[in-house]
Amino acid sequence: MFITKLESLRGIAALMVAVSHCLIVFSVNQNEMIWATPLQATQGTQAYITRLLLIPFNGGAAVTVFFVLSGYVLGLSLDRKSKSLGTSIAFWVKRLFRIYPAYLVCLSLVILSIFYFHTYKVYPNTSIWFKAWYRNPITMDNVLANYALQKTNINHVVWTLKVELVISAVFPLAYFVSRSVGTKLNLMFLMLLIFCSLICVVLPGSLYFLYGYVFYLGLMLPTLIEKLNQHIHQKAWNTLFLISIVCLISARSVFSPGNLFCAVLMEAVFATLLIAILADGKTNPLLSRVLDVPLVRKLGQLSYSFYIYHFIILYWLACGLLAVVSPTVTAAYPVMLGLLLAVVSVVISYYVACLSYHWVERPMIKCGAATAVRVSRSSGTVPNVALASQETGSISESGIESPSFSRKTEK
Repeated sequence: MFITKLESLRGIAALMVAVSHCLIVFSVNQNEMIWATPLQATQGTQAYITRLLLIPFNGGAAVTVFFVLSGYVLGLSLDRKSKSLGTSIAFWVKRLFRIYPAYLVCLSLVILSIFYFHTYKVYPNTSIWFKAWYRNPITMDNVLANYALQKTNINHVVWTLKVELVISAVFPLAYFVSRSVGTKLNLMFLMLLIFCSLICVVLPGSLYFLYGYVFYLGLMLPTLIEKLNQHIHQKAWNTLFLISIVCLISARSVFSPGNLFCAVLMEAVFATLLIAILADGKTNPLLSRVLDVPLVRKLGQLSYSFYIYHFIILYWLACGLLAVVSPTVTAAYPVMLGLLLAVVSVVISYYVACLSYHWVERPMIKCGAATAVRVSRSSGTVPNVALASQETGSISESGIESPSFSRKTEK
């Protein structure tokens, strides 16, 4: 059965990323790196307000939620299939069709807009983050590297897609390990992955080690849900849900920007608890009811395209605003202008995402599912016809295929 709250959660996570970017366009009280400033060290009323807003609108926590959801959703998807090489190949085919087509279309539009219309200019009272964008002309080598996802500097938010694809390459093996061993061995393997994350966090390519165990936590969610049901009374789940939200969004305020490992670890633990409560479906915490709002569910469905398009829409809106608003105004009202950008960019991104979903995402996901069926048949794995049809028609979220979720916990 499809769990609508998890689809909606992706929409909320994509919204968190979008608003967090809007809040860091401007320098606030002459602070050009407000996102990296600890709350207790923040000076100035508007800087303090911005820093407080960056707690609920926490892009880093949202990304961790995405990755835990990926592990859980993809694990359930593989649960319904035989363990074979053909299944793994079909899995990779669907991942490529799910992620790449919408990304390629978006990247092409970004490149064309920058190449034909952009002239780099330093605007007063903007953040270091905003000033860094499109400083140098786009070269052919850079374009090709971005198309191949070797680099992500043209649309920086898609670094998460790069992580998704790299993890997807080894995901069938991780799935086999997770489902083939007991709880204790799973925990030992998880601890090993966390240890690798700790020692590799300063190395090149460390993002894959930093977030690798986050996907594995998602894989372990069916077992976690079973354990929670055994040891925690249902009445306590509402409290646990609230605690999970608070701890999830507070992690990057508790730990300094230089201690990313601990921040991600805290986010991963509480994102896993949050998703476990929503996936179990036996409780309906008050705060979770916002996930049942039709508009939020729709945003969840569109969240992948919304996520990849929002930055360039925000960038052009910010450039337009900075061209007509005086530096005196941007210095005096950075919070108000950031929130204005958030409202306008979110609305525009929502409708652009609608177009991308219906004209690119949905057809390509269907094509990927059909191609995966043919791959399975050619490799000797006979798929369930009804299931293949179901997967083709069940499309969702932010760069992750959407199976029909089962509420039953598989051992």
